[in-house]
Amino acid sequence: MGDEQELQAALEAARAAHFDTGGAVCDYAALAASREHERLSGCFAALESCDLKRVRIAAQTAFWLNVFNGVVLRDARELARAGGVREVEGFFERPRIKVGGLAYSLDDIEHGLLRGNAPKFGHFRAPLRRDDPRLANTPIAYDGMYCACRSSPPLRAFSAGMLDEQLESATVGYLQRSVRVEQEGALVILPRQFYWYRTDFGGEQEALAFALARLDDETVEMVDRRRGKVKIRYADFDWRLNVR
Repeated sequence: MGDEQELQAALEAARAAHFDTGGAVCDYAALAASREHERLSGCFAALESCDLKRVRIAAQTAFWLNVFNGVVLRDARELARAGGVREVEGFFERPRIKVGGLAYSLDDIEHGLLRGNAPKFGHFRAPLRRDDPRLANTPIAYDGMYCACRSSPPLRAFSAGMLDEQLESATVGYLQRSVRVEQEGALVILPRQFYWYRTDFGGEQEALAFALARLDDETVEMVDRRRGKVKIRYADFDWRLNVR
């Protein structure tokens, strides 16, 4: 079994043993003392010396999503001790893992690799310099990152062969739980991520269309009857740990 397959299997084992059925909340105390946590840590130790050129192009997005999600899970005890939003941001900004001999923070993985080196919300500078060797590991697409908080999508382990279907399934499930349509279609409340990354969708209206396309027909028809006269609001992001 290759390093990326072993990481996927370790994530699936942790999800099965310590999460609820939907993967939304976790028993972090039990996870911290478990064989599954030890297995995850062993996977990341092995990745320090792995050859990323051996990860197939089709598997790269799944690999980096699993690295991101697995590191959050491995280090969730530290995240639980964060005393506010600034400390949470620091958790994602500090280097946490070496892959192929290069150090990465979670922000490096999310914004530098998975978002194509796009600035983090509230920042103007790309996270990685143009001559940064880590940019050679940028995959083609992104989505599905887990951040161990109440507004996070559920934990998933991604497989290269099923990635498109898994990402779409994760997106539909998350949006159907998170998007709220009120005032008979006159107000749509989107997850906060749609505000942070609205340029990734092409703008606010495109982000709205992306979300509505994944809701039920009755809800979409209610918004359509407004003929474009729809207000968009964004829900607050709940950074509290999604502990069971």
